[in-house]
Amino acid sequence: MSETQIKSKEQDSRFSRESIEGNFNKVRAFTHHLVEPLEIEDFVIQPMENTSPTKWHLAHTSWFFETFVLEKFQSNFESLHPQYAYFFNSYYLQTGVPFSRAKRGLLSRPTVKEVFEYREYVNDQVSDFINSCDDQIWEKVSNVLEIGINHEQQHQE
Repeated sequence: MSETQIKSKEQDSRFSRESIEGNFNKVRAFTHHLVEPLEIEDFVIQPMENTSPTKWHLAHTSWFFETFVLEKFQSNFESLHPQYAYFFNSYYLQTGVPFSRAKRGLLSRPTVKEVFEYREYVNDQVSDFINSCDDQIWEKVSNVLEIGINHEQQHQE
């Protein structure tokens, strides 16, 4: 074997459960850090139609993990609230009709507190799933988790 041999996904530590779970936790915690200075009112304003309230971004990134990881790969997964799939979908028509972007700032529910509870629920479910899914599922889902992590980083910007 030469030193320049390309590593398989199984050999690449970037795709290990520990690495992906660590990245997931780090990125989710950084999102929380970014919004810590905000007052409750700051989470719900939508200054223009083509932007979304901070509350929506926090829930949407959780919805992404719920929809494309937990619902798809974890048997018997139960969503915290069935309406979240409608409210926090952005433009993924294959998962259903999304709520109007221009009206996201009009949503008084879920509350900011409930959105943080939703994030915590999804965080716990994803961590449990990473540590318990079998290797065949892991092969399919690890890339989706990486995409979700990158997706959350985009929303941090």
